[in-house]
Amino acid sequence: MKKLLRNQQGNIAIVMALAVVGVMSGITMAMLASQATIDARYDFDAVQSMHLLRTEAYRGQVVTQLRDEQGEGFTLEPRYVKISGSHSRTTYKLSTKVSKENISTGGGLYFTQGYNVKTLATVSRGAGSTSLFSQKLSPVRKYGEKGIRRNSFAGYHYFTDNEESTNGTNVYFWGADVIYGKVHSNTDIWLKQLGNNTVPGANHDGWPTFFGPVYTAGVIQSFNGTPPYLEVFRAGYWENVSQLEFNGTADLIRAHGVPVGSSAYDPNRIMYVTVYMGSYNSWVGQIINFGRDTTDVWSVYPPRAGNYLYRNNFANIDTVWSNGPSGPSVGRSNIVYSKLWLKGRFQGKQTWCAVDTLYLNNDCYLNDTVLGQCPDGSVAGSTINRNDFLGIVSEKSILVQYGFKDPADSVRYRPNCEGDAQGIWIYAAMCALGNGLGNSHKDGVFSFEYQHPHPSVPDSRLGTNPYVWDKIDLHRRKFPPTTTAPWPGNIDYPWYNPLWPEGFPYMERGSIHLWGSVAQRRRGFVHRNTSDSEYPNPNSLWDIPMDLCGATSGLPYQDPVLGITFAGVNAPNATGAGVGYKKDYHFDNRFSFVTPPDFPEVHVKGGLTPFESEAWVFKRPPLTLN
Repeated sequence: MKKLLRNQQGNIAIVMALAVVGVMSGITMAMLASQATIDARYDFDAVQSMHLLRTEAYRGQVVTQLRDEQGEGFTLEPRYVKISGSHSRTTYKLSTKVSKENISTGGGLYFTQGYNVKTLATVSRGAGSTSLFSQKLSPVRKYGEKGIRRNSFAGYHYFTDNEESTNGTNVYFWGADVIYGKVHSNTDIWLKQLGNNTVPGANHDGWPTFFGPVYTAGVIQSFNGTPPYLEVFRAGYWENVSQLEFNGTADLIRAHGVPVGSSAYDPNRIMYVTVYMGSYNSWVGQIINFGRDTTDVWSVYPPRAGNYLYRNNFANIDTVWSNGPSGPSVGRSNIVYSKLWLKGRFQGKQTWCAVDTLYLNNDCYLNDTVLGQCPDGSVAGSTINRNDFLGIVSEKSILVQYGFKDPADSVRYRPNCEGDAQGIWIYAAMCALGNGLGNSHKDGVFSFEYQHPHPSVPDSRLGTNPYVWDKIDLHRRKFPPTTTAPWPGNIDYPWYNPLWPEGFPYMERGSIHLWGSVAQRRRGFVHRNTSDSEYPNPNSLWDIPMDLCGATSGLPYQDPVLGITFAGVNAPNATGAGVGYKKDYHFDNRFSFVTPPDFPEVHVKGGLTPFESEAWVFKRPPLTLN
């Protein structure tokens, strides 16, 4: 080595070797430094893309709230975000597509109709020192999906557009009312200290109890006294909030629903539908005017004696029934362009809608929930029904049917008139959209049929005579009535009772057992006093469309010929001194997450459509969002 160092030629060789080593080391260090810079840029791009992806997902949600009223989905124009620094200029391209899909909701327990906001972030390089050592198109690509769903009226235990009755009188929440879910009114909410309930922890000196949050676009008002607010509103209350739109037509169902029967509207048609699990069968009733009918009026009738007076002449209207369509009903909304009678055992997700009045003919319950039990697991010992969700919608009103003549056997039935522990069971989100356009009596309500019962004289025999005397009341009085010959207030107006003539109509009819929600244009009555002091009828007039229905309900009538006292009576094992149903209402908490197919959605008046975010997840990025 010493010889090599003393050697002049050897020294030059070492210098050259060291020079080569130095150059190579410099190049290596430069490459390492460049790669480190590139890696840092990629890491920065990845982090920046994540942040921008979040904002893009939110942008997709906001645009959906603003413009996608029919929920069909859309693709946004790409958004470009340029970020410049001293050593680089980077452009981030953000692509967004919103599609209508089923999304996981309720903590992953359910799948419901929603929207998937798909966002893709790509990166391209501009001028700058780092761009000299890297690809112009960065390999950094980030992709995310955000599941969102619109709020629907199914999520409100009570929603009312106008907190008044169809008679324009205030309707109160009172001591018997226990409300478990969210409440919203577009007008004032009235409280009344009266009555009590039997729910543990919800009975406080005659005031109602709200276990869910309460919202009103007006204010809370009390009919008598100052309520104990903390005890009444367990989850708080908010006044002067924004009003919610309540459209008079079921737009989503009209757009996506499957017609059952004719798709041409006919107010004189009845679809009588029975659902069994995932399918239905039906009868079609056509209301027909068969011309004119007559009845001879006698001074005494049935005519043991008496004189002939005159002849009544009136329209002869009856319903002719025939077999209707049948088929699947599950996984969709079903729409009837007429009146609808509905009952059954429902499986899966299905919505039933009538563009006319919808009558609940009997129980509407769920396949995987035993009748009388809880579907959402909120009651000890119950299990969550993860499969079955029912929506019931009318573009007019939803009524609990009083009684009907079954087209299958021509027998008259009153399945919804039972004892206090029975009545009718409804496992559904209900929505009565009817807009009376200024006529409050035509606004949509959830209510009950035949609210002012009076006795009428049924078909009868006299003694051992086999002859049956029918339409007895029409043989005794002027019909149609006139101002000089009005119909008496204590006798039922012909055909006001769906089972007319009926000598002992039912007054108290049991309970409405609801597991679900109610949205309505106005607050419908589910129970009436025999005489309404807030909407009196002192002259006992009969004007049924205006809710003027004779004298006090249920008064006894002593028949002068038959010798029988006819009167209103309570259904077997039903108690009370009024007309209608007791309330046994429970919110189905599953509707906080799941919406029945095409159920009417919530839109804020003059504002955005409320959405709920379910999840935001990152996935392996696709090449495009096509």
